[in-house]
Amino acid sequence: MKQLLVRWGMACSVVVAMAGCGGGGGDGGNVQPPSSAAVNSAIATASALAANDTAINSAAPFTAVQAAGVPVVTVNSPPKVNFTVFSDGAVKTGLVITNVSFAIAKLVPGANGNPDQWVNYIYRKETATAGVGPGTPGAPVLATAMQATTDGKQTDAALLAAQLVYNANGYYTYTFRTDIKDVAQTNGVVFEPALTHRVAIQLSYKNAKGETVLVNPYFDFTIGADGKSVPVTDPAKTRKMTDVASCNNCHGKLALHGGGRVDTQFCVMCHNPGTTDANSGNVLNLATMVHKIHAGKRLMAAGEDYTIWGYQNSMNSYADVGFPQDLRNCTVCHSGANPKTPQGDNWKTKPSKEACLTCHVSNVGSAWEISHKLIAGTLVGAGAQANALTNQQCANCHSAGSVVSAESVHFNQVEVNAAKYKMNIESVAFNDTADHKTRSVTVEYFLSDPTNGNAAYNLVTSECTGTAPAIACANTTKFGNLRFYLAFQNMVGQSDGTTEFSAYNNGGSSANAYAYQGTNDGSNHYTVSIPVPDDTATAVAKGTARVVSIGQVKEHMLAATSGTNPRPEVVPTVLVNTVVQHAYKELALTGALLPRRTVVSNDKCNVCHGALGTTSGSNTLANAFHGGARNTVEACVVCHDANRMSSTIMTNGMALNESYQFKRMIHGIHGNSKRIYPFTHGNKVVGAFCNPANTSDIAKAACDGTLTFATDVENYAAEVAYPDATLNCNACHVNNSYKTDMGTLGAVVQKDAGVTDPNLWKVISPKAATCTSCHDSNAAIAHVTKFGGATFGDKSQAAVAMPRESCDDCHASGGVKSVDTVHGQK
Repeated sequence: MKQLLVRWGMACSVVVAMAGCGGGGGDGGNVQPPSSAAVNSAIATASALAANDTAINSAAPFTAVQAAGVPVVTVNSPPKVNFTVFSDGAVKTGLVITNVSFAIAKLVPGANGNPDQWVNYIYRKETATAGVGPGTPGAPVLATAMQATTDGKQTDAALLAAQLVYNANGYYTYTFRTDIKDVAQTNGVVFEPALTHRVAIQLSYKNAKGETVLVNPYFDFTIGADGKSVPVTDPAKTRKMTDVASCNNCHGKLALHGGGRVDTQFCVMCHNPGTTDANSGNVLNLATMVHKIHAGKRLMAAGEDYTIWGYQNSMNSYADVGFPQDLRNCTVCHSGANPKTPQGDNWKTKPSKEACLTCHVSNVGSAWEISHKLIAGTLVGAGAQANALTNQQCANCHSAGSVVSAESVHFNQVEVNAAKYKMNIESVAFNDTADHKTRSVTVEYFLSDPTNGNAAYNLVTSECTGTAPAIACANTTKFGNLRFYLAFQNMVGQSDGTTEFSAYNNGGSSANAYAYQGTNDGSNHYTVSIPVPDDTATAVAKGTARVVSIGQVKEHMLAATSGTNPRPEVVPTVLVNTVVQHAYKELALTGALLPRRTVVSNDKCNVCHGALGTTSGSNTLANAFHGGARNTVEACVVCHDANRMSSTIMTNGMALNESYQFKRMIHGIHGNSKRIYPFTHGNKVVGAFCNPANTSDIAKAACDGTLTFATDVENYAAEVAYPDATLNCNACHVNNSYKTDMGTLGAVVQKDAGVTDPNLWKVISPKAATCTSCHDSNAAIAHVTKFGGATFGDKSQAAVAMPRESCDDCHASGGVKSVDTVHGQK
């Protein structure tokens, strides 16, 4: 695209040059603007390129106009902005003033250690409503506050009609209502043409399919002596800290303020130090606000309820928001390696209180406040408070390369050192016997260091005791937690057409072996045998099995503040659970090999989670589940099979246990946008919670405002708050696997006293178990049982196949209510 735009620019330059020559002699060097025909042709050519569609290329509305020889911005009074919109291979015509909102700001360079800041030219005054705020009783912190905003629409009919005009050459001209040269209209902000400026549009329109497109095109520029814009091409002269694509990895499509603000480069136009929430008194600078939102749970644990009052006095508390991976993983959002974020590494080199004292709790009595108060006493003066330290003083201490640089102290050993540990399963073999007793699976494997030429580790370390074959490595030893599990199906009568593991909770949990117990061949390659339980009347091993590795490496914690490499260990010794790159391999116990279908992806999970199981809730809970040992979906399905259930009754009050089958559990945890009832783990809670994410009439009617939770109860349906508003099933699923539930086993929800045959345990039928994990209302349960032929705890596993579930009749892909359509997928 860049080359094409260059070619358009060259073509226009030729037209301009020819027009300026006048057949020789010249006219004093004055260059005439390109002809209307040349502009029209250049823009029409640009519109035909699919890569320039405004829906996917937010730069094209400006670069195409600029390349055609038309200045994008002119500032000689109120600014005028020329832009175009490309949709479906043509210029989008017919836009009206309600399709656009414009913002304009300048980039003020930082001084004395302070960061560069966008400063808006347009403001509004917010007057706080009495009784709305965190004070007593509910008083706002400030009576009024200034807030940056977008340009206002003209109130005079004639001026309004002229505010957005379409030019026949294929572009629009927008005239600001605000004269940014008049400080009386800019809240005192002075126009400085030599500084980098940005104009950005909140743009909405419909494409040829009738779909609403929401985008935020923007253009960075300076203003020349003639009042016309000069594009900023030097990435060092702008400020782009984060790419919205990083946000959208978890959020699907970031859409705020009614859905029209969809790009962080637009967000910074208003969310800068000039914007304050009057009710809370919080400055809504984007760096401060976004960091505090994502650290909300951590801040609340330290006594700060980060709250913002928004539209129509809506109270938005972020106390329950927990960044779903380690907060030290700054590069998830900020990376200088991304060409779209040239300032992405500022977190390493330009620390500031506005950014750092967000995740780092700074209230009186906090660890930060106590340690930095001593420093302030030295650097600022005797008795100075910690928050009196300036950004320059922060930068002096935390400079890049120092032992307390941001990059150094954000060292995340648990994930960084995962690069050093990779389990490799070389082969697996089933050893059957004539009487099908004392069988085993032989596994050949080694743990390697990919950072050292895949050198194999000796799994028996000096911490272990005994001698072969009676070596014992406790779970506090470096490799003593690494283990292999055998997953297989063993329910009598279970279908052979689909591999679905069922053994772990039906007598098969003993099929495992520790990695250190294997026989070393002398090169640190090992062989170990996993015992296969003998068959019984209710458990017969068959079909395709899976050997999967689990566990973590117990490393000694390394010092975060260190200038040496390798880092020294902390004293006294502290153990940390370091992630391992686990492996699995499948084999046939009977019949042909039929690998278990791939439903979801570890890589997709870790886009949000970083490394499954390592931390959660903005670092309020380390080793989030299973001590970080189960960090692959291939391992999760071993234990969380259809036979796994809770010890407590369902939160909707039905006399059934909750199923912890993997698919039902994961949907229940992440299904906050639809759930009526809490999803908990091992806690007895009965009643409908007030779910702000579910705005349906059913949810509002069911909401029980008196429902309370014990301090140790996690309501995952509320706590997790799945952030992808688009309900994009493929954010987790692969190959559109969500469209067809291939499960053959119902999810167990009741085991009658004395009944040990899993075929007699009561279940929710397979498809209903999936759908009602999110759609958990009484109406939804009635729907799947009445119309879908489903079972909901009233029939046994043996009886669940008759009658069959008829969900696919309506909900199969292509059906009248297909699962992809109702979830907003295409």
